[in-house]
Amino acid sequence: MNELDYALDTVDEATFEDLAAAFLRSRGYRTREIGVSDALENWNARVAMRVRSGIAHASVAEDWQEQLRSDAEEVKRLEEESDERYHLFVFVTNQDVSGQQEFDMEDEIAEEYGWRLRLYHRQDLLGEIYNHVPGLAKHHLDVNLGFDTDHLANLEELLAERLNAIQERRGEATDLDPGPTVAVHVVPNGVFSTRKTRSTADIPDPSVLAGSGSPAVDARGKLKVAYDYDDSLAYRGYALLRNDGLYESVTTRLFSESDGLTLRASVEDDRPGLDAAVVVAIRDALAHLRSMGYSATASVWISVLDASDARLDPGPVERSSVSSPALGVDRYSTEAVTASIADREFAEIVEDLEPALSELWREFGYEAGTRNVEDGEWTGEGASGDLPFP
Repeated sequence: MNELDYALDTVDEATFEDLAAAFLRSRGYRTREIGVSDALENWNARVAMRVRSGIAHASVAEDWQEQLRSDAEEVKRLEEESDERYHLFVFVTNQDVSGQQEFDMEDEIAEEYGWRLRLYHRQDLLGEIYNHVPGLAKHHLDVNLGFDTDHLANLEELLAERLNAIQERRGEATDLDPGPTVAVHVVPNGVFSTRKTRSTADIPDPSVLAGSGSPAVDARGKLKVAYDYDDSLAYRGYALLRNDGLYESVTTRLFSESDGLTLRASVEDDRPGLDAAVVVAIRDALAHLRSMGYSATASVWISVLDASDARLDPGPVERSSVSSPALGVDRYSTEAVTASIADREFAEIVEDLEPALSELWREFGYEAGTRNVEDGEWTGEGASGDLPFP
């Protein structure tokens, strides 16, 4: 158990409540703390995420399930007394929670109260603090992560190894079409733990980034690989899912050379562009991780390889008036973003991924970022609720 793990395991209630409030703000919640005068016995805060509002609780109780149920009863009384209607019930615990426990409790709260439960537990806290807000560890737990960088270093080393193999056409990329590629990596926080899926029979068939049709799937060793071939049997891309939770997908399909080398960012001939393809692939990858028993969060990267001369094609509406500069580098990876593995609505997945998508657009010269997401809402193809691609 490292220093941060130990601090979370032994933290007192008052300190954890302060940490929970800061954690929720780091995840994008608007919070306003309220006290016992509002008829709630424990720490709580009014919270809002976009248009949803609700109440958050935090606890270090070992029997977190019973504490959650008790807190939910208190919130229900407050809802009735204040004549308000809540949509969210957020519960933060320092205990470990399995994926099945999380699913079961979400169903229970929805059935009993009609609220959407957002349950954050130890692995969520570890992932967010390590990857995005290490200052919370120092401020609230007196843990200096400047001297505990193994986690981040291991993630960066893992990503570099995988990208090297793609560019050098080794492993699953050996026979991949030559030329530029887009790669997506999803790495659950437990990737370096000893817990792994034991049989490939328990690994779902991975979805291929921008894939077409039904890919050929091969189960071997500790992973499954889905291969994407076009009608001429050219090898256009693949996706792999390992027993430790690593998801990798690579494609050449998003590039066109009809008018100079371009990276397609919009729908064309019923094919998804960059943003849509990435969102669909990651949505599916997170669902597969849930089915393998993973919970909490995963780190996500989008990479563009061997495309220094490529320009981003925003779509026919702006194609004639806007010309982006070339990428200019042979390897570009976005900063890691954190995506929740919990079963979530489409809009919430988009909200997690928007920073990486916008970063990539800005690298191609579009200072406002992606044109497919505005204020955390998907505004591209399929904006009525989901993407029109399987």
